[in-house]
Amino acid sequence: MNIRHLTLGLGIVLLAGVSTSAEMKTKEVRCTFAATFVAGVDNHLDANGDGRSAGVHQGLVQCNLGRFLFHEVFEFQGPLPVPVSCPASTQEFGFVQARRVLTAEKTADQLFVEDGASGVVLCLYPDLTFTEHGTFAGGTRQFTGASGSFDGQATGKYVVFGMKEDVFGGLGQYTDTVTGTLAIPK
Repeated sequence: MNIRHLTLGLGIVLLAGVSTSAEMKTKEVRCTFAATFVAGVDNHLDANGDGRSAGVHQGLVQCNLGRFLFHEVFEFQGPLPVPVSCPASTQEFGFVQARRVLTAEKTADQLFVEDGASGVVLCLYPDLTFTEHGTFAGGTRQFTGASGSFDGQATGKYVVFGMKEDVFGGLGQYTDTVTGTLAIPK
């Protein structure tokens, strides 16, 4: 009789563990990014093998989830000959990908973010603007298994930029406002 109760009790506990691990807590997210970036510096981050290195971005993020530091790599193709999505007076760059790691200031928990090739348009001259669509792609500790999506709108300026051997480079800043939905396992 005791073995049956033990077996039944363990079964209920395991079942409860399985059902709660699949549950997600969903939260609307609003964030403002303040960033600096450097593009055109030769490094070994080249996702599509075209010889153009990814740019490196870093900055601060203030969200309704808390405050974060972030680091990111953003890779663009060469400039398009004629703007497709950008105003006629701007230069448009094709996008390859972006990967971002947000580190929570208070807990050091990390949230991983990805932008896809169809989600970003970069317009340049004289200022820079871009729109983005991306996903939350896991993380550490409280953000393990995180998912969801977001949209953002950014503006900024290049402090200095130029071209060398058909490779664009520059140092600049931007601010980005992002809204979306984040799902975290309970």
